[in-house]
Amino acid sequence: MKKWGWSWLLLVFLCSLRACHLYWLSTADLRAARSGFPWHRFHQPATPEPSPLSPDNDTTVIDATPSNLFYFAQISDLHLSKYRARGHTLHFLHFVRSILPIVKPNFVVVTGDLTDAKDSRLITSQQYREEWQVYRQTIEQGAKDMPWYDMRGNHDCFDLPSWQSHVNYYRTHGKSAEQMEAGQGIYAWQHTPSYGKYRFVAIDACPKRGPSRPFNFFGYLTSKTMDRLADALQPDSHYNHTFVFSHYPTTTMVFGLGEVLKWYDPNGHSLELELGDMMVHGVYRIVAVDHDLISFVDVELPRKQFALHPTVPLQPNGHILWPATIHPAPIVLITNPKDARYALPRKEPLHRIQQSQYIRFLVFSEAAPQDLQVSIMIDGQLHPVAATPAHKSASSLATANVKPHNQSSPLWIAPWDPSQFNQARIHTIEIRVTAPDGQVGKSSSVFRLDSHRVKIAGGPGEFIISSNMAIEVSVFQSIALAIS
Repeated sequence: MKKWGWSWLLLVFLCSLRACHLYWLSTADLRAARSGFPWHRFHQPATPEPSPLSPDNDTTVIDATPSNLFYFAQISDLHLSKYRARGHTLHFLHFVRSILPIVKPNFVVVTGDLTDAKDSRLITSQQYREEWQVYRQTIEQGAKDMPWYDMRGNHDCFDLPSWQSHVNYYRTHGKSAEQMEAGQGIYAWQHTPSYGKYRFVAIDACPKRGPSRPFNFFGYLTSKTMDRLADALQPDSHYNHTFVFSHYPTTTMVFGLGEVLKWYDPNGHSLELELGDMMVHGVYRIVAVDHDLISFVDVELPRKQFALHPTVPLQPNGHILWPATIHPAPIVLITNPKDARYALPRKEPLHRIQQSQYIRFLVFSEAAPQDLQVSIMIDGQLHPVAATPAHKSASSLATANVKPHNQSSPLWIAPWDPSQFNQARIHTIEIRVTAPDGQVGKSSSVFRLDSHRVKIAGGPGEFIISSNMAIEVSVFQSIALAIS
């Protein structure tokens, strides 16, 4: 018995040595070639970014015009699959077919897991050309003129021996593959309207050699990639805002928490905002920048309207077989006053809220603006508006002085006087929009007028996203090994 016990301990010891050796080899790229702490350039204190305009020298006023406003859409975790009939490919087709024509964003960002790459039994993994063909043809045939930026996720690099591999279909079917390859894992683009300059950076954190499922769930950046990222994020006073996109969050995530993973880093003065998946929940995000105040709303596709559709909708002639058009409820995104839970006091001119003249919000709907009924509630009270013509019904009373700016813009406005509200108090605002078919879209948020933040209160998701899960997982494994 003792003999078997010592043999078992020796086996565990040898396996542990082998595991350490494999870990050392697999993370060789992470260690800088030169002496010193890896990624030292990235961890050096950056030059402080200039603060937004102070109220003393800021002449911009949030008024009734649609100027100083743009917005884009983000989706993630599509998992286009040749084996899964529900969700997956069907959700993506509906997003392109029915949502994009209504929202009409400036551009779309797809943050990884473009394909599923899993077999019919969910056991093994491989890259399937059909899944990538559906992805590319859906974009080409349904969103040809839409600026489109994408990056890989862990499913997109399952079973990949290298970037140059013939089964790296992202390289041949990804919309941004050439930019990603040229930037060696980092690429950037800009949006430069007349009122500002905005920077967007995409990161590919996939391992160079992608293992098979279920081992490929951790991304990493080599020291050289980190240096390139640091260069791309150099502080520049010419940029109003910088947005960074990656499939892998800055810490390991627990699957299924979805959109609750939202976190504010007080040291870096930045927000990390996880997005729910398109695969199961049909979630997409609209991000708006209105007078340099950043707002967003996460919306779910109306899955109850879906009918079954071919799992692989690519026809022999190469055309996509589209599902029937769906009819979503109005989508509402409040841009002023901005949600105080996601305020960035060091990077946003929050004082503009207090000086603003109008409540501003975006409404995306199939219905004509004049056919929508809008109501605004602040702190539980109907927002006061000017008197309405006699023929107005009571149900449309709240819309009397709430109107879309014009037929081509989704912007709606309502006059308000911020001085009527306690600056040091948290207030709530809810906007409801009812379409002619009875569907109701609504959005609510909390705001303050003193430029202070409100806690996100993201529950366990906020704890997870703010912790160093890589270290915690290692500690847990060590404890489990010691106990065993």
